Amino acid sequence: MNSVFYSVIAILLLTGGVLLLMREHNKKTPLSEIDNRPPQYQPLSKEEGEDHFSLLMNAITPVWYWRVNHEYIDFLHATIKRMNMAELNSTPGLFEAQRRCSDLNSAVYKYYDNIKKRCVNGEKVAQSDLDVLNLRQCFREFSMEAYPALVVLVWPENQRPWVNPEDV
Repeated sequence: MNSVFYSVIAILLLTGGVLLLMREHNKKTPLSEIDNRPPQYQPLSKEEGEDHFSLLMNAITPVWYWRVNHEYIDFLHATIKRMNMAELNSTPGLFEAQRRCSDLNSAVYKYYDNIKKRCVNGEKVAQSDLDVLNLRQCFREFSMEAYPALVVLVWPENQRPWVNPEDV
């Protein structure tokens, strides 16, 4: 009878010990709390934000974009700004093409400034951010479609040949 009594006590003590160890082991943060917690990021300093902005712009800006942008500005001063209303209205689609280029060029600077402001304020803007994706789309649309279409309307003989951007 004594051996049965001691065996039951031993089993109860072992079970209690195992339960105590399991409780200590489970005191770590539950998985449900880990998934619901928002990620904590340290904001960047102003200098780090500027460096991040520079690296981001170097990564997303096509190497040929600023050359095309300066070419567009020179083209405007040499042609469209010197035309009178009769010349502007005599070319069908010229006003709309110039408006599209102007809107895209303004959008590039708007997104550029917005991203820069966010970076300087300490945010680490990712390449998958909506503003960055929109900026990349504006780069491509302006330089690959809108500006070449405008040039063709004013100087059809100077139509730019198609160039694969990956070859540049």
